[in-house]
Amino acid sequence: MTQYERLEIPVDGGALAAGRWGSGDTVIVASHGITANHLSWQAVGDMLDAESHGAVSLVAVDHRGRAGSADTPGEYGLAQHADDAVAVLDHMGIDKAVFVGHSMGAFVVANVAERHPDRVERLVLVDGGVPFVVDLPGGFEIDELDDEAIEAIVQSVIGPALDRLNQRWATIDEYVDFFRAHPAFQPPNEWTPAVEAYVTYDAVTTPEGDVRSSVAKGAVLVDGASAIVDPISASAIERVSVPTTLLWCPRGILDQTPGLYAPEQITAVEAEFDHLTVRLIDGTNHYTVLVADAGAAAIVSELLANA
Repeated sequence: MTQYERLEIPVDGGALAAGRWGSGDTVIVASHGITANHLSWQAVGDMLDAESHGAVSLVAVDHRGRAGSADTPGEYGLAQHADDAVAVLDHMGIDKAVFVGHSMGAFVVANVAERHPDRVERLVLVDGGVPFVVDLPGGFEIDELDDEAIEAIVQSVIGPALDRLNQRWATIDEYVDFFRAHPAFQPPNEWTPAVEAYVTYDAVTTPEGDVRSSVAKGAVLVDGASAIVDPISASAIERVSVPTTLLWCPRGILDQTPGLYAPEQITAVEAEFDHLTVRLIDGTNHYTVLVADAGAAAIVSELLANA
């Protein structure tokens, strides 16, 4: 049975909730997706500890504005989350580590490599970290976009994940059932105990007695603008040289094809950057690549490839 413990990571302005799977001296730092939390890494953490025979452990934080860090004060955005991820190393007395990120988290760890290159051994990006191809409203520069335009752009990429933040449910069980009915988890895709733990952890009861996601919509819009719209923070992977693997899913947030990245974009990116290697994780979508067993096994295999 994998050892799991909750941690508090001191950061500017307060502390972040975090979790650690395993007790191995080799630590890998993980960053979650834009509306997720650290428990989205549970399947990977459990499997990593087992496959490494206790030599490697995984530490993942709840980024500001999510779950146990929902009320942590401070700025949002990829740069802030990158600095917070490095705080994990500082807290644990570690000089350098492998960083892995899923979706927005992949952009976070790419920014870690750019802002703190001496703290990164290598990167593993899980269906993220490579700039998205998006159409900006005609006639506008990025710094001229208002909040409504930015929300529309973020909506165009993450869609229902953003819509969920405006919804309410009568009970936590109803919230879990809402997720269970999500297209990403319909057969033959898996709904696992790890998925349920991650979803349940996200649910909070409001003072009025109903249930909502713990995720602050304001955080998502700032982070979405940083990862999708901002040409500097979104393209950090293009300016780093640390060895990087991109684990790419053929299916998207709604189990659709193509997923977040079209095959031709992935082919072009792999050809352009010498430090980037791409692996297709066949049979996965944007969610199941992380939280279901087959996807988690592929991530663990990559994390242990050079351990």
